[in-house]
Amino acid sequence: MRTWIIIDGEKTGPFDIAQVARRIESGELKPEQYGWIEGMKEWQPLSQMPKFSDAVASVSGKAIPSTAETSLEPQPPPLPSSTNTQAPTSRAAAWNIPPFTPSEKTVEIVRRFFARWFDFMLITNSIFVAIILAGADLKALFVNPWFQYSIMVAWILLDCATIHIWKTSPGKFLLGLRVHRADGSRLSVGASILRAARVFVMGMGMVHPILLPLCHGFSWWFSKKFGASLWDGPAGNRITTLPISVWRWVLFILVAFTIVNVSGVFLEPITREMFLELFPDKAHLLPPHRTAP
Repeated sequence: MRTWIIIDGEKTGPFDIAQVARRIESGELKPEQYGWIEGMKEWQPLSQMPKFSDAVASVSGKAIPSTAETSLEPQPPPLPSSTNTQAPTSRAAAWNIPPFTPSEKTVEIVRRFFARWFDFMLITNSIFVAIILAGADLKALFVNPWFQYSIMVAWILLDCATIHIWKTSPGKFLLGLRVHRADGSRLSVGASILRAARVFVMGMGMVHPILLPLCHGFSWWFSKKFGASLWDGPAGNRITTLPISVWRWVLFILVAFTIVNVSGVFLEPITREMFLELFPDKAHLLPPHRTAP
């Protein structure tokens, strides 16, 4: 059985039971630190987990009561605390995955949100620029429902490919996110396609102007409440969140800014023309015209 430990406020693992026990005995881990073993409902202090009662007793010099129910019974939410050993209260354990720590609840969701839109922007803008360079009429394609459908399929397939091959995507790589199975292996092709389709429909609302904010809001609420997303929790997928520096965020912003500006040079003539057709009396609102190289 695998174990996760909260170390310096970060969820760390997985470790095997014997490895954690040795670290407790050596003093590397303290009995009051919180841990989670597959099958548990909530995080608990290591000192209250029967699997580590002998290791804790060897450090403290006294026996720790051990009952099978102790580690499996739901615990009430912990009192507010500024310490790094505070127990998370999410219910991700329903899917046998480690619940979020308090800091992860917001940080991971924000990272995943920006990584997802980065990938969508990169893929769609790359397709648009390729069409323009090929000499096709992108404006005519914009109003073609089959073209819009093909963009959706292209995004799903490319997202599936990157997750299946590398366990990450360009946006997730920049923001230190990896997607994998419970044992650390890659998602299968089928699982990757299903995940990408669920993200596009349930997380992005198929980029529909009405469904998009509704799906974003519901996905945020669901992840905050249950500690896992709609597309990863029920499927048993794991998300590894690696620590990143401020400079990693700066790099992410610079790359996104570059993508927007480079693709904007190619797309501006088309978007300008479409805007003027819709709002002929608003030409003064448009920025100065840029010419594609």
